[in-house]
Amino acid sequence: MRVKLAGKKVKLLRISKKITQEDLAEQAEATDRYIRDLENGRKSNPSAALLFRMSKTLGVSMEELIEISIDAPDGKAL
Repeated sequence: MRVKLAGKKVKLLRISKKITQEDLAEQAEATDRYIRDLENGRKSNPSAALLFRMSKTLGVSMEELIEISIDAPDGKAL
């Protein structure tokens, strides 16, 4: 099983709430660059603490910000 941040969803939520990347970064105690990388899929595995702060800032649960995929026995994602 793989768990990763749903970067596109973070971006959509952030934009819908009229929050800039800089504001999200400040509230979540991260850098703007790291937030950009998460949203664009260059990074996908933030710490639980950062995920919590991002979810709090965006007003959603942590579960709403992650994608879970289950690997088949051959190692490929289902």
